[in-house]
Amino acid sequence: VDDLPAPRHSRRLAVVTETYPPEVNGVAMSMARVVDGLNRRNHDVQLIRPRQPAKMSALAGFGKPEVDEVLTKGLPVPLYPNLRMGVPSKRALVKLWSLRRPDVVHIATEGPLGWSALQAAQHLALPVTSDYRTNFHAYGKHYRLGLFSKPIMGYLRKFHNRCAATMVPTEAMRVLLAERGFERLSVVGRGVDAQRFDPARRSEAMRASWGASPDDLVLGYVGRLADRKS
Repeated sequence: VDDLPAPRHSRRLAVVTETYPPEVNGVAMSMARVVDGLNRRNHDVQLIRPRQPAKMSALAGFGKPEVDEVLTKGLPVPLYPNLRMGVPSKRALVKLWSLRRPDVVHIATEGPLGWSALQAAQHLALPVTSDYRTNFHAYGKHYRLGLFSKPIMGYLRKFHNRCAATMVPTEAMRVLLAERGFERLSVVGRGVDAQRFDPARRSEAMRASWGASPDDLVLGYVGRLADRKS
């Protein structure tokens, strides 16, 4: 009996995000992977997100793990009409988490719902972690919002510095944010599904159809094509 591994202690996690599949963007797809990974490790996940339009909600069950979903009101995001952002919901979240207290609140987005979650968690003395996934600095330049770049960065710094930890995808992003006064940053790199993307799946016939010989290096791009990402 002493040789048996100790049972894994599961956690009760509240995950707050203003975008989630079937919406298609980097944050939505990444958060779906995070929720699925937590689910597979037998953690109790509560997913809090805005209610999506009816035409998208019909697809919402596709590939979605079993989680406790809490849907909030949402409004269209400027410049992204297919996305929804949450509305201020501090009172509702305080009530929700008072009845069923999570061990940790993880906030993936910094919109009105994310800010409400941060305030509610602090009100209840709950530990909070966050993600910084969107390069707002680069997007601001693309959309010519230079006048607002300092207030936006100030808000983001205030938001994330109230968290116990902020996860960033690259070391370059960590350095950039640290230089701007962000604290408690941890690099959590994006992963690759090593079972799906495996050399054993290599197809010489497909490579030949591309005009590539067995020893040629072939590069592929996976992602959305957008001018602001150039």
